[in-house]
This record gives sequence, structure tokens and C-alpha cells, in this order.
Amino acid sequence: MTTAGAARQPWPRLVAVFILAWIARSAFADQYGYVPLLGDVDTAIHEFGHMLFMPFGIEFLGDTMMILGGSLVQVVFPLIFVAYFLMRDERGARRDPFAAMLCLWWSSINLLGVAIYCADSRAGQLMLINGSTGQESDAHDWNNLLTRWHLLDRDTVIAGRMRAAAVLLCTGSLAAAAWLAFARRSVAPVAAGGERVA
Repeated sequence: MTTAGAARQPWPRLVAVFILAWIARSAFADQYGYVPLLGDVDTAIHEFGHMLFMPFGIEFLGDTMMILGGSLVQVVFPLIFVAYFLMRDERGARRDPFAAMLCLWWSSINLLGVAIYCADSRAGQLMLINGSTGQESDAHDWNNLLTRWHLLDRDTVIAGRMRAAAVLLCTGSLAAAAWLAFARRSVAPVAAGGERVA
């Protein structure tokens, strides 16, 4: 089989979509939304988000943005890769729309994590990175944010909307990825010598 022929095979990509769908199903069913390994990476990104708005211990754009920055960067970070993979290369073709949809799936999983965190605002049951729960610490991001915005009594409503958006983003990205597995490279580009290449 030629390289171009191998590139057109949808099955490896469909297997990847199936695995991510299974992981997403487990994450949405889990009360913490935890995905092994990825969850730890996302926690690091979340903490980086706080530091991004407080470089060298100096608040940047105010302490509300420093608090919000963790959740915001956690969701936005994968979207940077979505944008990269959707950019056009020197031939005018998009780099890899399939990879972009996988990164969009990643963002949806992060949005789920943020929704779970938000839903815990009043309950304060989640274990925070400092080793205490929200009831034992004043470091609960969403309790602090919703208190400032006078929306604490609507924490579960806001979280429910975030979760619904995460479901739509997740299913949409996986459906698009499955479609792209078949649609992408249905016609391989032709090299100068007339030979089809990947």
C-alpha cells in the first residue's frame, strides 16, 4: 500500500474517536469528571492560568482575573491547538482538521471539570490543590467568583449550563472527527512528477 493510500485509511482515526468517546462517557459519569493522566495535565494548566494573571506575584488585570484565570486558561488552552490545526499551510490546505476536533474534545473535557468545580461553590466538598476542601479553605475559585458576582445561590444552575455546553462541544467535536476520518484526503495531492503523495 502506498503512503497516500495509508493516509486515506479512516480506521485508525475512527478507533481514536471511539476511545475518546468511551473516555468522555466515563468522565461525564464520574462525579469528579476525572480522566487519568489528562486530569493531572489539566490541573497543571489550571494552576498556570492563575500564575499567568499574577506573574512574579503581581496581580495583572486585578485579582478577579487571577482567580478566574485558572478555569479560563484550562478551557482556552486546547483551543490554541484547535486554531493552529485549522490554519492553512503553504499549499492553502488546513493543517489537520481532525486533530483540531480532538483538541476541541479536550477543551470540552476541561469545561466539564470547570462545571463540576462551579457546582461545588456552596457545597465545598471538592478537595482543593492545597489539600483542604472548599469548606475548610477560602481558596475555592468559584465560591470566590460567584460571591463577588452575587451569583452564589445560582452555582448549580450556572454549572448545569456549563455542563450542557460541554456535552454539546464533546459530541459535536467527536461527530466532526468521525466525519473527517472519512472525508479528509479523499483526493491525495499530486506531486510534480504526477505521483500521488500523502
